[in-house]
Amino acid sequence: MAKLSDLKIDSAAVNDGVWVPIEQYPGLKIRTRGYTDQFLDAQTRRVAQAAEKYRNDPSRIPNAVRRQLNADLLTEFLLLDVDGLFADDAETQKVTIDEFRALLAQPDYARLARACWEAASLVATGAVQQAEDAEGN
Repeated sequence: MAKLSDLKIDSAAVNDGVWVPIEQYPGLKIRTRGYTDQFLDAQTRRVAQAAEKYRNDPSRIPNAVRRQLNADLLTEFLLLDVDGLFADDAETQKVTIDEFRALLAQPDYARLARACWEAASLVATGAVQQAEDAEGN
């Protein structure tokens, strides 16, 4: 039987953000919000605005334009901090959140952007809390 509590998400985590460990990159953690109302509203507006140049068809938005739009959304609404990412092989120069954000629109760092989307999705679905609860058991 389904319980109501199974369907409830942690709206505080979605709005305030939590640290999410990125499994594919051991040591990397991203502090992010989930998909907040402000994020979703901005995404809808910006995609519609970008689509105006392409016969109001979002599927016609070029990938480079969409990549920049998505990087801006991540930066402005979701990403709060980063830890465990280094700019050098000796792991002495931590990447700051500002440096991290600047990389997101660059095609060479598409995997970094995907990790951010995955982290935000985990917060939005409550999977981060579920994983923490499972670790504690």
